[in-house]
Amino acid sequence: MALIREMIELPLRHPQLFKTLGVKPPRGVLLYGPPGSGKTLIARAVANETGAFFFLINGPEIMSKMAGEAEGNLRKAFEEAEKNSPAIIFIDELDSIAPNREKVHGEVERRVVSQLLTLMDGLKGRGHVIVIAATNRPNSLDPALRRFGRFDREIDIGVPDEIGRLEILRIHTKNMKLAENVNLEDIAKDTHGFVGADVAALCTEAALQ
Repeated sequence: MALIREMIELPLRHPQLFKTLGVKPPRGVLLYGPPGSGKTLIARAVANETGAFFFLINGPEIMSKMAGEAEGNLRKAFEEAEKNSPAIIFIDELDSIAPNREKVHGEVERRVVSQLLTLMDGLKGRGHVIVIAATNRPNSLDPALRRFGRFDREIDIGVPDEIGRLEILRIHTKNMKLAENVNLEDIAKDTHGFVGADVAALCTEAALQ
C-alpha cells in the first residue's frame, strides 16, 4: 500500500515535488493479481483519500460497443479526467482493451491499443491525471503499454497472507454478531489461498447460515 501511495498520492497531492526534482511523475500504474484480490478497491480507496476525481473504465464493456465507439469512449474518459483533474482514470480488465497486437486478429483491438497509447502519451501537465489499470494477466498485454512513460510501475497485488486475511476478516465481521466461539485468528490460519473476495463470501455465507 505504501508503494501505491508513493506512486499515486504524491504526484496528485504534491506535483511541485517532482518539478523540484526535475523528474516526471508516474503516469500509469499497473496492478496485477488474481481476481478478487481487491485491485479495484485499492484504486477507489486511493482516489478517496487524495480527493481525486475517479473515472472508471470497464474494459469488456467498452469493447462490446460498436466499432469506432470504443476509441471514442476512451477519448471521452481522458477528456473528462483532464477537465476534472486531479483525477484517477481506472481501467479495469486492461487485457480486454489492450491485448498484444501481434496476437490479435481484430482491427478494432489494434485501433483501441493505439488510441490508448496515444492518450497516455498525450497526458498534459505533471501528474494531474494518473491512469491505474488492473489485470489478471499482465503477460497478455501489449508490450508497448509497459514501456517507460506509460504503465511503467507495476505492483503485484498477490494473495493475502495470514495477517492480511485476518485484517480482511476483521473488516467484514465488524458489524456482525459473532458467536462466543468464533476465533478470527483460527479462521485466518485455515483459509490459506483465499483472496479478499473469498473472505467476503465466507462471511456472507456464515451470516446466512
